[in-house]
Amino acid sequence: MDNNIKAQVLEVLESLEWLLDPHDSSVELVEIKGNKVILHSDGGCADCDTNCIEQAFRERLPAIEVIFDSQMYE
Repeated sequence: MDNNIKAQVLEVLESLEWLLDPHDSSVELVEIKGNKVILHSDGGCADCDTNCIEQAFRERLPAIEVIFDSQMYE
């Protein structure tokens, strides 16, 4: 895994804490596979339709595709 990509992904996740905390939610990095970032989300934001997490990645790391681990089992 490219440590630079991992650092950038972790930076985006850290920048979302202010948004997730009031909703008793969290998101964490599970794995990076090429340009795919697999995340795990807990709390109210896990089922939210606003796509705030994906939007943050589109804005800051547009080449990254966000996949939630819950989507892998659907």
